[in-house]
Amino acid sequence: MRNRSVGLATGIAMAVSLTACSGSGADTEPTTQPTQAHASPEINNPKDASGVELCQLLPADAAQSLGLNATGEKEDTPKIDPNISDACWWRASDGSGAGVALSVINGSITEYQRNKTLFTDYQELDIAGHPAVRGNRGTPLEDGYCDLYLATSDHQILHAHSNINADGKTDPCGLAQKALEASIPTLPAAK
Repeated sequence: MRNRSVGLATGIAMAVSLTACSGSGADTEPTTQPTQAHASPEINNPKDASGVELCQLLPADAAQSLGLNATGEKEDTPKIDPNISDACWWRASDGSGAGVALSVINGSITEYQRNKTLFTDYQELDIAGHPAVRGNRGTPLEDGYCDLYLATSDHQILHAHSNINADGKTDPCGLAQKALEASIPTLPAAK
């Protein structure tokens, strides 16, 4: 079983600090120079994820439909870097240790797309009508965790980190994607 604590850095030099009670070390996000030009995806219905209190990003009924506790808990792990964004965790209601964390990052999805070679598991997606990236340094099926980054606007990303008990059969990215799909319709329009 892996318990992960998630923190998110802002801007182009974003970093995700994932610390496991058991398992491997830290993962980092795009910090290298862009390798090639990548057109910015169009965001037709921009949203403002910072317009909602952090632990309200995932509505209670949606959390429960995903098998999670209705109420999220703000991550309380001490931060080494003050620029790391706060995250809110929704844990599995069955006590299995599975869960999903949501966090808001100031930055552009284009940085992830330009730096796709940093990820061993990379895929560009459309989630709830928004461009998104599945970007993992490991193998979600084997590791039991997944990171998805969704562009809520040109300069904001809603990050979902999910973890499950790895069984080699269940893709933890499904939980992260469902959390994003449930969150996006409830966010206010970007100004």
